[in-house]
Amino acid sequence: MQKFKPFLLITLLLLLALPVVAQDDGDFSSTINWFYSACEDRMVIDLNGTIQAGYDVYFQAFDGFGGTGNALTGLRRIEVSGDYSVSQVVPWLGGEQRVLGTPVSVVIRMARENDPEDTIFNEPSDDFLAACAEPASTLVDGDDLTSGTVEIGDVISSAGIYRPDGGFLNPILFTAPEPIVQIGARQSDQIIPGRTNNPGLIYAQCADVAGADPGLLFDTDELVIYWSWYARTPEQVESHIANSSYVVTLNGQIFDSVRVSPIQQVPGDNNWWVFYTVNTGTGWQPGSYGIQYNLSWVNTITDGYEDFGPGTENDFFDSGCAFTVEENPWGVEVLYQQPSFPIKTFND
Repeated sequence: MQKFKPFLLITLLLLLALPVVAQDDGDFSSTINWFYSACEDRMVIDLNGTIQAGYDVYFQAFDGFGGTGNALTGLRRIEVSGDYSVSQVVPWLGGEQRVLGTPVSVVIRMARENDPEDTIFNEPSDDFLAACAEPASTLVDGDDLTSGTVEIGDVISSAGIYRPDGGFLNPILFTAPEPIVQIGARQSDQIIPGRTNNPGLIYAQCADVAGADPGLLFDTDELVIYWSWYARTPEQVESHIANSSYVVTLNGQIFDSVRVSPIQQVPGDNNWWVFYTVNTGTGWQPGSYGIQYNLSWVNTITDGYEDFGPGTENDFFDSGCAFTVEENPWGVEVLYQQPSFPIKTFND
């Protein structure tokens, strides 16, 4: 999803040490409780709650905290309806054996039954590999949305947001399982927890998109901020460009230059897109930063799906993205050039 309406309030509660989410929709409330355990060759997950029609439960395990690192399972969907109480036992991808005591996280989603990226809840849950508990509820099958077609290097999860180059933001790639015992350096030892696969690429509306957080950023990273718009036809995108008013700032400063891409299609999507990109370069002073994003229109437009602008339900969008820059861990000396006043931008 690249456009956003005001979000329903989602509240996280704790009940008997199990995370719970409630999504109010009139007289209906969707809830999800989960408990999982993970051991050398598999995980066991128990799920229960109440869910409204049109939504399902999704989950995926990773070998780093916060839903980072290599995927241990594919993205799995469990079809549930109304009151539910189900369990699954899921082996690690490729039959991999893991070492007890190592990190594991499971990202739990509640999303549309035909679109795992259209979420009303998305939450990582961290633990360590230990003993596997027995399933607490009836075992059910689940759809592995990646099984049967996964090869090394394939994207098995992402933020679901297109990048200006046509790929997906924050992709997680399938890697070859590592042996329990290995002589020499492991590939996983080179992974820095919290880093994305596209460090420095920042989606200006990341606060509204699960999985779009920029992750761990260093003062050696080139920070590129972007946002986008799509419509059914090139003419509708042209109308958006002509009538839209963007106010996008970083810590209150307006960028002195924004690059607007040609209107284009991206692989795997029939819509037409325009990307707005701001390259702010390297040499950012360690610290906390915030992007503020506001979009409005002078006249009413359509994207072929909905109307936007004055007099419509979508008269403006407010969003943003917070991120932190840290000193690089490699001992590279950096001449800090940012933040400057005004913020420097580079259009290559």
